Amino acid sequence: MLALDLSPDLIFHNATVYTLAERQPTAQALAIKDGRIVAVGADVEIQPLAGPATQRIDLAGRTVLPSVFDSHNHLLQVGVKLTRLRLDECRSPGEMMELVRARAAETPPGHWIVGEGWNEGNFIDADPPGRLPTRWDIDPATDQHPVILMRFFNTDVVNSVALRRAGITRATPDPVGGEIGRDAAGEPNGLLRAAAKLLVRNLLPQPTLDELKQAIHLGCQEMNRYGITSVLDPGLYPYEIAAYQAVVAEGRIARDDGRRNVPVSVRLNLMPSWHGFREEETEAELEARARGLGIASGLGDEWLRLGGLKMAIDGGTSSHTAWMYDPFEGETHVGDFNRLDPQTLRRHFRTAQELGWDVGIHTCGDRAMDAVVDAFAAVAHSTPWPDARHSVIHAYFARARALAQMAEHRIAAVIQPTFLYWEGDLIFRDVGEGRAANYKPARRYLDHGVVLCATSDIPSTVSPDPFAGLYALVTRKNNLGHLVAADQAISREEALRAYTINGTWLTREESLKGTLAPGKLADLIVIDRDYFTVPDEAIKEIQVLMTMVGGQFVYSAT
Repeated sequence: MLALDLSPDLIFHNATVYTLAERQPTAQALAIKDGRIVAVGADVEIQPLAGPATQRIDLAGRTVLPSVFDSHNHLLQVGVKLTRLRLDECRSPGEMMELVRARAAETPPGHWIVGEGWNEGNFIDADPPGRLPTRWDIDPATDQHPVILMRFFNTDVVNSVALRRAGITRATPDPVGGEIGRDAAGEPNGLLRAAAKLLVRNLLPQPTLDELKQAIHLGCQEMNRYGITSVLDPGLYPYEIAAYQAVVAEGRIARDDGRRNVPVSVRLNLMPSWHGFREEETEAELEARARGLGIASGLGDEWLRLGGLKMAIDGGTSSHTAWMYDPFEGETHVGDFNRLDPQTLRRHFRTAQELGWDVGIHTCGDRAMDAVVDAFAAVAHSTPWPDARHSVIHAYFARARALAQMAEHRIAAVIQPTFLYWEGDLIFRDVGEGRAANYKPARRYLDHGVVLCATSDIPSTVSPDPFAGLYALVTRKNNLGHLVAADQAISREEALRAYTINGTWLTREESLKGTLAPGKLADLIVIDRDYFTVPDEAIKEIQVLMTMVGGQFVYSAT
């Protein structure tokens, strides 16, 4: 007679388990079988389920949480960045140039040197503090290599070699939607903003498939360190989507011992690039991308799934390219940074709605927010789709009309508390105290019944660390201890839900993950202290000890 072994593969016991499930919010133990949770409860209930082959892990009271779904995370870019100069921690342009000089010493002449992540807000050792780097900083480090150093968002600085390769001179006009930085004499200073970035970026060699696959694996490993086991990667080219599919397919082929190996260590939801997001893509090719595939949001399985289409309407506040009603602080002119006029926006939303695509749209400015939500609402009335899962990404400044319409039409707010934590002081510099009081208004979103998703937007920030983000949501403090819109603080459970279960709503995966309940995927983390009981200031210090995906350990701190 043949019989199935129904005993669990693994039991965690003597733990403090926070499930986020309504029926059983806390537990001491949980059992896992074939990559799924099969039982949650007290030690005396779960331990007797063990069979001879069951692995038992005594957690000695440590805390177990659902793993993090970072629903706005450029994982592939993170992996690419890990192969480049990492500039996030640099405290001055001079420190950046030391890295350039070291890389130049090991790079053949004529080959590109690429760095990512600098932020002038970190330049506390610069003279004066916060000054922007220019080509005159880079040129002494190398005159044998083209160099491009990418800010965390919307601005690059390049050296003279790169300017020559791009043919950029004092006579070169600013491209539409961009700006070539110039000195007092009109000479290009190496700074390229918004669409002007493409003048040099388009010269970079496109990564090979093997390089992209390596980047995906590196990105997955980096996410697992922080307890992230699911991401929604927004704004992908078709060749990047193909690389993701190749990685997952190769992982499945390599799974030669049943369910003991996972295809890849992060569950991947992909958002194809669409209108407004990438300046170099034409309207015709983007329209064909959505219409010609014959598929829509939700296609896939628990490892690889299509999310919505990624759009953008404006830039950002720290680069002064967000579409605002009033000028940025210290300026008198209101910049027209709208990438999509209202009629065009409605037309694209309607196309997506008719084809069954969700839309997530990058929206930072207050004027941009109103335009986007008005367009979503208009299309919802004219072209109803009861199960639409649209979202406003970044969602910095929500006014009363936008809040009401987001609640009525179930439009999610996808915010980045990581920005609040690492760059919180910049918002005061850019928009002043009054507008900053409505920055990432998490409390208002929840009070209005808006789905709130908390994400990192890595690599457009220092780190994907969810506990820095959770700290910022709960305390509304940045990394300097300064309060940012203090009345928008939310509870610890609300914050954790924003980092876990709420993201699954965007991808229609509520029944698969996000809580620790029987039948859900065994995606969880073990942390070094109790998130719900430590003092507020300790939340940001929490470390992940173990990360599990589908019942398999993919990261251990020891």
